[in-house]
Amino acid sequence: MKSATKIIRHLALAALISTVALSAAAQPADKGPVRAVLALGRLPSVVDAPMSIKLSRVSLPAGANATYRGSHSMVYVMTGTVTVTVAGERRMVRSEEGVYLPPGADVLIQSAADAPAELIQYELVRSADAARPGLSVPASVKELHHMKIPADALKPGPHEFSMTRVTLPPGAARPRPHTRSGVALYYVLSDGTVTIWPSATVDALSGESRTEPRRAGDVQEEPYGFIHSWSSKADAPLVLLQANISQEGVPEITFVK
Repeated sequence: MKSATKIIRHLALAALISTVALSAAAQPADKGPVRAVLALGRLPSVVDAPMSIKLSRVSLPAGANATYRGSHSMVYVMTGTVTVTVAGERRMVRSEEGVYLPPGADVLIQSAADAPAELIQYELVRSADAARPGLSVPASVKELHHMKIPADALKPGPHEFSMTRVTLPPGAARPRPHTRSGVALYYVLSDGTVTIWPSATVDALSGESRTEPRRAGDVQEEPYGFIHSWSSKADAPLVLLQANISQEGVPEITFVK
């Protein structure tokens, strides 16, 4: 009963997050990045074994059902619509929305009867279990990236595992250079560039920066100590999908002083 109650609370929280995200996306974006938190899970401990973030693209035929039973996970709907059922609680997740999938429970994901669904899935797994499939057939899963989390990036105590869509409007000023307090893994939804300072620290920028293009479908690791900043094109927004793992109560982003 306690497990089911926790799952229901997670789904209620996810629904609230989506409502806040939609509201945030409707606000003017001319002053900087718009961050819409799409999914959020909580872990009491992350230091029991080496951890990884696995990123996959999932295809689900029209009217199909797939069961997920695995570790902490989040999915983002690229196209189509899915219904996610956990502990008897059903939630419809539409295109550009996301949802958290709790561990230790059978999660049913069903696509709409008249259209297939394409999803992006993040899984926070023990590195030793990274090759173990979590989704059942008929879901087709293509692994895009496997990021091993540095041991010193995760601390004792509770952590948050979140998924955020970040939109930087066309021609917007580049955000301040920064790094993560934990780690993040980005999937690029819409083209832009990233500027990297290879020898800088959180105390000061140093060394020569380089700017590189990042196109839709590219993946970017962001561990602690990776000093960088994203930029949009002059005529189109930069849109990123970010999975972040960091200590509860600690800001995700650390800006260069």
